[in-house]
Amino acid sequence: MERCPPVGSSTLVSTQDVHRRQGRGREMRDVDGELDFPSFREYSMAELGEEFEGTDLRPTDLVIMLNRTAGIGMRMAEGRVHRPRGLSWNAFKVLYILWMVGDREQHRVSALGGMSRATASAVVKTLVRSGYVVQVPSEVDKRTHLLALTETGQEVVREVFVEQNDLLTDWSNRLTHTEQDILKMLLTKLMGDSS
Repeated sequence: MERCPPVGSSTLVSTQDVHRRQGRGREMRDVDGELDFPSFREYSMAELGEEFEGTDLRPTDLVIMLNRTAGIGMRMAEGRVHRPRGLSWNAFKVLYILWMVGDREQHRVSALGGMSRATASAVVKTLVRSGYVVQVPSEVDKRTHLLALTETGQEVVREVFVEQNDLLTDWSNRLTHTEQDILKMLLTKLMGDSS
């Protein structure tokens, strides 16, 4: 395989040449106009269909759509409800979990919230500084601490929940209640044991 000239070389190399030389096999394509998400999705599925002819691309397309849709709901809630209160989506998840299930060890909260322990740790530190969460020694294992909502934390999570639920109700009402139930049933089936 031919190598690209070293950085600082006087030889000019096009991006297409670099892609070809790196074995990508994909040249930059001229795409008319700016792509928005629907047209990018359609375009990328067509490109993949050409490159991987006969391959079922529906699973990839499904995950792209699920990720995009979940991201829309999350960004709406974070931008309009959480951020104005100095919270993040992950901070809301921690508050919500503690509100729903009561005092818990941090590693259990991170597992329920689908967060890494490092992310949960950073979020908890912020929530403790804000006065929404306290860490109390476990009566079962003195080496660990339980996370607990403060009264202020309880008030905040209730207020945020109501505001977020109103926002997400408006957004999700694009689907009928029956469609929402079917979608939840299908998503539960997809999650299976990996949830």
